[in-house]
Amino acid sequence: MSQDRRFPPPKYNPLVEKLARLFGRLYLRFALGIDVLTMLDEAVLKAETEAFRTGKQNLIIAFRHTAKEDAPALLLGSKGQHLRFLYGRDVLNWAGRSTRFLFPRLGFVAIQNRHSNTNGMRLLRKEMQNGRFPIALAPEGQVTYHMFQTDVLQSGVANLAEWALQTKQEATILPIAIAYRYPEPLTSLLHAWEQKSGMTLQGEHPLDQACWSTLDVVASHFHLECRTHGSYAEKRDDLCAKLLRLGEHEAGLEDHEGSILDRLFRLRFAGEDALFTEHPDRGKQQSALQYLQYAQTVDVLEYINPSYLLAGNREIREKEVVLNLLDVLNRLDGGSINTRYSPKHKQAFLLAGEPIRLRTIVRPELSRKERIQFIQQQVALGLQETSEALESRM
Repeated sequence: MSQDRRFPPPKYNPLVEKLARLFGRLYLRFALGIDVLTMLDEAVLKAETEAFRTGKQNLIIAFRHTAKEDAPALLLGSKGQHLRFLYGRDVLNWAGRSTRFLFPRLGFVAIQNRHSNTNGMRLLRKEMQNGRFPIALAPEGQVTYHMFQTDVLQSGVANLAEWALQTKQEATILPIAIAYRYPEPLTSLLHAWEQKSGMTLQGEHPLDQACWSTLDVVASHFHLECRTHGSYAEKRDDLCAKLLRLGEHEAGLEDHEGSILDRLFRLRFAGEDALFTEHPDRGKQQSALQYLQYAQTVDVLEYINPSYLLAGNREIREKEVVLNLLDVLNRLDGGSINTRYSPKHKQAFLLAGEPIRLRTIVRPELSRKERIQFIQQQVALGLQETSEALESRM
């Protein structure tokens, strides 16, 4: 696959942006099922983007990424200010031709975790020094499927911040939380899980039972032994590791090092490159479909944990967890995030948190490694505080 096809060069077109905003609300409603989009504390985002437009600061929008609807919701929620989104290059493979046309013309930049896109990095460094638009990215690296629990951050946001600090302007990171309220009753969602899994839920805690039983369903589907002892997280991680090992063997990958997410990225992009190539090999493509199913399953399964239900708004969290369990079954059927079930007539909420002024808090005597770690810690804290604040207001 050519470099330009893997990483399409951004070519911003103001007419395409106008059309995207003109028809964006219709897209939210009829394609994504969002009836209401609410930007809470809108004045915060407006003030920060205005400071960017007047040259007072560089601005990085760091948003929680928990659903495929997030980026369109944020783009349309940022009224009057276009954003330059960073997106995983694999998105163009599953999101369709319209996305392949729109994203480059909206000025979005394709990236790949654990990989350097030289042209894209050069553009982003330039944007941090004299940018046309604020940069918007998901610091967690991919969809994490939990609206109110921040996962481990990747280094991208801190690297962008480092470049921003090399200018004379203020460098600001604005954390934004995004969440959804679903109208469908919990009982209806649980019934859908029973139908798809072929299992019956009984007792006082059906959702806990569904979480544990989903591990058994996954193990049975792939003919694996499910660990018989340990906590839920230990059994889940053991199952994810076994699935990744199967996928790595099928893909011919010898590197088994790193976190579950490190291994997932390697396996995912190996499969993407085998499927979407200028010179396809049918045998390799058939093999890729198999090991990508392992990756697709781990993609959701690794984030599920019943302990998530012990805090916060239980009604919202319960529905979110059932939707994730349904998505695991969707992946077992060969689906992806693009075929994930997401109820219609939902409400989307966005909240801008406290701006992080880097020049105020980053000490110049720190080494680069220490600065990167410190910035990541501050962003993670800001994202979690904003997520919790949003949850309390829904």
